[in-house]
Amino acid sequence: MTSTLLDQLQDADPARGLAGHDDTRLRATAREVLRDAREGAPARPVARRLAALAPVAAVAAALLVVAPALTGGRGASAEAAALLDEAATHVTSTDPVAGPDDWWEVRTTGFGTATLDLPSGRVTIRTSRETTAYLAVDGSRPSVVVDGPTHRVRQLSGAPLTDQDRAAWERDDRRVWTSDLAPRDAPGHWGLPHPDFLAALPRDTSALRERIYADVDAAGGGESRDGRAFGLVAATLRTGVAPADLRAALYRVLATVPGVEVTDRDARVGPGAGVAFGRLESTDGRRRELVVVPSTGELLGEREVATRGFDGVPAGTVTGETRVVRSVVDRVPDDVVAEAEVWRCRVTDDGVTACSP
Repeated sequence: MTSTLLDQLQDADPARGLAGHDDTRLRATAREVLRDAREGAPARPVARRLAALAPVAAVAAALLVVAPALTGGRGASAEAAALLDEAATHVTSTDPVAGPDDWWEVRTTGFGTATLDLPSGRVTIRTSRETTAYLAVDGSRPSVVVDGPTHRVRQLSGAPLTDQDRAAWERDDRRVWTSDLAPRDAPGHWGLPHPDFLAALPRDTSALRERIYADVDAAGGGESRDGRAFGLVAATLRTGVAPADLRAALYRVLATVPGVEVTDRDARVGPGAGVAFGRLESTDGRRRELVVVPSTGELLGEREVATRGFDGVPAGTVTGETRVVRSVVDRVPDDVVAEAEVWRCRVTDDGVTACSP
């Protein structure tokens, strides 16, 4: 870090000139942070040293944003880190008012791309799907899910579908189900959390990052370690029930994940547009993206983009899109309850929730 940049950080510090402000410590800590970052020192000791400079929190945040660009990209790109920090800063401090007896109505809409081997040959089609989940705000009552149906939006490649082709896959696959197990009766996890699980997660960036990577390492998987961390953050945001302070913390963690970058500054999801943050996993030729409005902290949704052509789909095509909208209702509609099939669930010895119709 140059003395010029140190001076710029100092000038940005709103605590400068206040009693107890120690400029010498600020400049020394800034040099230590960058030196340790170049040498690959763990993030937590760095965060502790920055936290010790409580009056200069704004400068500490600035250091976390600019450090990746100056140290070979150990986190997200500088642009992505800055915009994610902006989004975290602007996340609304309050969530919709909901009582313990209310329900979250979480509506997920979007489309995907599928390649099918049909009677007349291989085709690639775009399909749309909608899912509505009713989740008890207090986690004490079984969830109710309305899933599907799937609709064909358009065909992307292959010969025109015949009546035999349509009969082979076009069917009403709508399903309504609930279970005999309430969310709080099962171990929560990132993609299917309950209120106690969410409340227990750290809001401190370093502590939350440490927890995410520990769970990533425990679970394993085919993607890279950083790719799995990106996916875990996305899965938690996708639930629609992460509270505001946790959403802000997840944005800040995402800013520390190597390989995360701005992939589209005007990405559309549904009716809205925002900044797409993506991370390329080179194994499958597709890039997962989160689309966020930095000025408001609103998560518009997710996209999947082809990074190389496949089955008649050119590189750069948006192959999938998911939008999640949450609202509060006081009850699950009677017709949904009447239609729901009850699945039997149990928690296995290794903590996995297994369900069957």
